Amino acid sequence: MKLITKLEDREQKQRLDTLIEAVTQSLDNEDLLKERIAELEFAWEDKDFIQLNELGDGKQFSRSFLRKINYWARLYWLKNPLIKRAVNTQTQYVFGQGINIQADDETINEVLQAFLDNSKNRIELTDHQSRMVKETELQINANLFFVFFVNQFTGTVSIRTIPADEIEDIICDPEDNKTPLYYKRVYYQKEYNLFGRDIENKQKTVFYPDFRSTDYKGPVRLSGVEQEAFVYHIAVNKLSDMKFGVSEVYAAIDWSKAYKEFLEDWATIAKALSRFAWRVKSKGGKRGLQNVKDKLKTSLGSGSATENNPPPAAGSMLLEPEDKSMEPIRTAGVVMKAEDGNKIINMVSAGTGIFYHYLTGDPSTGNLATAKSMERPMEIMFRDRQQLWVSIFTEIINFVIKQSIKAPKGKLTSMAIIELDDYGEEQVKWSEGIDTNIHISFPDILQKDIDSLVKAIVSVATLDGKKLAGTLDMETVTRMLLEVLGEENIDEIIEKMPEMPPEQPTEGQNMVVEAIKKLKEVISKHNGQEV
Repeated sequence: MKLITKLEDREQKQRLDTLIEAVTQSLDNEDLLKERIAELEFAWEDKDFIQLNELGDGKQFSRSFLRKINYWARLYWLKNPLIKRAVNTQTQYVFGQGINIQADDETINEVLQAFLDNSKNRIELTDHQSRMVKETELQINANLFFVFFVNQFTGTVSIRTIPADEIEDIICDPEDNKTPLYYKRVYYQKEYNLFGRDIENKQKTVFYPDFRSTDYKGPVRLSGVEQEAFVYHIAVNKLSDMKFGVSEVYAAIDWSKAYKEFLEDWATIAKALSRFAWRVKSKGGKRGLQNVKDKLKTSLGSGSATENNPPPAAGSMLLEPEDKSMEPIRTAGVVMKAEDGNKIINMVSAGTGIFYHYLTGDPSTGNLATAKSMERPMEIMFRDRQQLWVSIFTEIINFVIKQSIKAPKGKLTSMAIIELDDYGEEQVKWSEGIDTNIHISFPDILQKDIDSLVKAIVSVATLDGKKLAGTLDMETVTRMLLEVLGEENIDEIIEKMPEMPPEQPTEGQNMVVEAIKKLKEVISKHNGQEV
């Protein structure tokens, strides 16, 4: 009896264990099901939006997501004609005609031109091609990180850039989040053995001080700070509470992809409809169809080297029996046109600011007024970008000048001193009598303005007379005319001009007037019209 009881207890325990396992499994399945449902609900609600974990602190994209955007922006610039055309159009309008930078003071200009002509700096920024690359990178990555390397003895400055994806974070002043202090760079560097073979990619973390806070004495203290390099960060397409900019082509990538897929679908349908052009009806079952097939097929398709069953010549007469009929397949109204995708291109245009006919290269969509004046929004957009670059070069030049003043053997050491203002920022105090003007200018975007500008300069300089009226001096007139014509080496040309003796002002004035007349004649012949 006791044995039976023990067996029953054992069986009950087994059933109880089985029940507990089943309940546990059921609860686990229920939790899993709830998680899956929650994921589906979230995916449905968020299908057209960025996931919250990509928004970082809720105000800006996370660095990982920005790297994804930069990757796709770079890829589409390389392979998608619409994105490439939009980016290249802006780059060419902004820097295609060059930029003129010069200082009025001879010594300051010497320091400035030495920086611009330095071979390393030309590779990075000051050469025409490097400027074009930097404008392209700014559109694609929306962030540029220039690095200044300073020779503490002579004050000379070399400039380089850090890849935007290597900057992990920007550390700002805890009391002022608009003041960047340090830039955290995380990157991999190869290490080599004695035989020159790389043995590993070692991760490194370096902090670079901001070029405006080189003497920061606040509470933020970091190890691994680079002491001889300073970063200047330029960011576009961002709000004031965002640390990093977002690619300027980001808004157009999806639409450029949609247009690519539209054309692929259109080409597929067009190819499918072009497979059959005629419909032939025949009686006689399979034998009748085979006879028609034998009559129409080419012998080249069967591997024959010569054609012994050529198709009829165009315009031939077709003789068919009563029980057979051959007629073309009507495709009118069936095939969608490639032009039906123009609305998609308009969305790319809206995302990049580049008008439709610039993206497609179709001149039929423009008119004479468009060709002469260019769309005003695009013109303003390009001028706005040029002004940004004027600000960028101004900041860089001011930094170069300050380093030359600070250095013991700097060329500008004896001409000025550095003082701190009430906000603790460095200010240059020049000696008396020094002309500190620095000119940074772009040639006019619209070439159509050359005629009118030359005429205006001549009118102001001569007051519509035959010689200079004293309103503008000879060098100023020459400089203005060369800038209008898009000449880059203005300083060199002016230096080579013979100086006019002060005792012969009339002769010098007349020489300028004659030069202006010849210039007007050349421009008139070039444009086929009178100035």
